[in-house]
Amino acid sequence: MPDIMEAAPGRFANPLTLRPGERGCCPACGGRALLPVLRLGSVPTNSCLMLDTPEEARAYPRGAMDLVFCEACCFVFNRALDPKLTEYSDRYEPTQGYSPTFRRFHQDLAARLVAETGLKGGTVVEVGCGQGEFLHLLCRLSGAQGIGFDPCLSEARADVVQDRADGVTLRGEFFSDDSARDLRCDLLVSKMTLEHIPSAGRFAALAQRVAQQSAPGMQIFIQIPECERIFEHGAFEDVYYEHCNYFTEASLTALFARHGFRIEGVTREYAGQYLTIRGRYTGEAGGEVPAAERARLRAMLEHFRDVCDRQIGEWRALVAQRQAAGKAVVVWGSGSKGVSFLTAIGGGDGISAAVDINPHRQGHFMVGTGHPIIGPDALPAIQPATVIVMNGVYREEVAADLAARGLHPELLAL
Repeated sequence: MPDIMEAAPGRFANPLTLRPGERGCCPACGGRALLPVLRLGSVPTNSCLMLDTPEEARAYPRGAMDLVFCEACCFVFNRALDPKLTEYSDRYEPTQGYSPTFRRFHQDLAARLVAETGLKGGTVVEVGCGQGEFLHLLCRLSGAQGIGFDPCLSEARADVVQDRADGVTLRGEFFSDDSARDLRCDLLVSKMTLEHIPSAGRFAALAQRVAQQSAPGMQIFIQIPECERIFEHGAFEDVYYEHCNYFTEASLTALFARHGFRIEGVTREYAGQYLTIRGRYTGEAGGEVPAAERARLRAMLEHFRDVCDRQIGEWRALVAQRQAAGKAVVVWGSGSKGVSFLTAIGGGDGISAAVDINPHRQGHFMVGTGHPIIGPDALPAIQPATVIVMNGVYREEVAADLAARGLHPELLAL
């Protein structure tokens, strides 16, 4: 039986935005000792929208980022966020599921998660399920029923799901107080979503409520960007408006420990880019971050701005040098990293186009700069001398795609 899709096209308002009384303090723990980390002005407020013209893309709204560090729980967040400037709808397209590299990772991760949780039957809830790619994998491997929530759900993009399972329901809406009412499950999953949710503390509280409504010992699996890598290496391409939250292991584990979850596993995945935690609800609260860890992270963040500036300067100079030599340059990857990269280097005048293997992104334009998004088959006409891969984990895959088209350009990766 095919999965049930309850999609509601159009724009949605995120119910987990900050309430008036929550502003000015940490959304994760409520702390008020906030240390400034990084300020950015005029950045595109969306990076994964499918925009139809370069004029629309260049005119898209911009906002400010003011990242601050909570000295109590080590959480980093954008206190200048205006949720009204971000759009999560059926024209938001973030999936990496067309990449063979990513699909192999997804399949391996699903198999490991089923084994580690002992999941057999029961119910899995996924918050931020995309088109249901991972939820279908979990349910097919475990025999579980699945319920997924995502405001970007679109039947038009269901082709990304390769292996379907029976008993999966996808709901085109945000996870909220209403959707959590009377919801029960054995495993609650959230992958690459919590970094988008302004009120991280209320999300954890909703997970706690679902656990209290469920059979004892409900488990969670949370995956987010690994932000110590961003802070230490100045990975400016991973700093963008939709990501209002920047978790470290300390802040992520503390958040869920405060809401009664015992953390049973912490891993770093996908060449160290993703941080995951796996936990079980016990009802016993904890979550104190040791002073030494708070001091270590604070010291790291004090150098973040300088490291970012250095990385941006080097890439800007490289592109300018290739442009001056009359050499065509393209970026490979039209999603958030690509938008952030082009914005940071000053608009990317020396970049001819953005390449993406996702057929749903091709024919659209990069938010902020208006660069055309093309498929790999358009590259022979451009004959790029340099290809800059927005995510180094795809370097070998990209090299193979280029070689298959008789292209052997200089290949660089962030």
